[in-house]
Amino acid sequence: MPRMRLPGPSCTALACLLALLAGCDAPAPLPPPGANGTVAVHVWDPQGGPPTVLVADRIRQEGLRFDRMLLERVRGRVVQSDLDCALNAPSGVWSAQKGLLTLDGPVRLAGTWQGSAVLGNAATASLSRDGEALILRQLELWHRGQRLTAAVAELRRDRTLIAPQGMSSTPLPGELAAVLAALPDPLVLPQ
Repeated sequence: MPRMRLPGPSCTALACLLALLAGCDAPAPLPPPGANGTVAVHVWDPQGGPPTVLVADRIRQEGLRFDRMLLERVRGRVVQSDLDCALNAPSGVWSAQKGLLTLDGPVRLAGTWQGSAVLGNAATASLSRDGEALILRQLELWHRGQRLTAAVAELRRDRTLIAPQGMSSTPLPGELAAVLAALPDPLVLPQ
């Protein structure tokens, strides 16, 4: 029986193909842990109320576990009875071991408290997993015609603001008090 020879690749073409395939077995490097783009974190209320929602532009995992997460450009909204407050911070850290979110300042606050407008800032803010209080350090608030300052303040879920080291209160300058007084009373923010 006669043998047929089929046309095949030349030795050079075969060597090039093998060289290309040899490079395919190396896995591509994994990207660094984390996520870019909008990342939403919900801190749920143990009593079943609405969650505190935090949004970050970027989140990075520190180490090999999810024990510590670094957040960049953090925005959030805390909705509690008698409090509806938006906050903004350049960065933050979530510690799973401590169950604590710490925001680095300046932390800016704006919203309503007890039906009236509230504006403020703090050097840092922290919120525990149970969400019972927002701890604010080096706090300055403008509320109901007053400028309130405290080294440390706890804005609690039960609608109280506690300052363990004391709080000072001075009247706002007239033009600022007038701007806040011109807002609707009670001030209700959209859901």
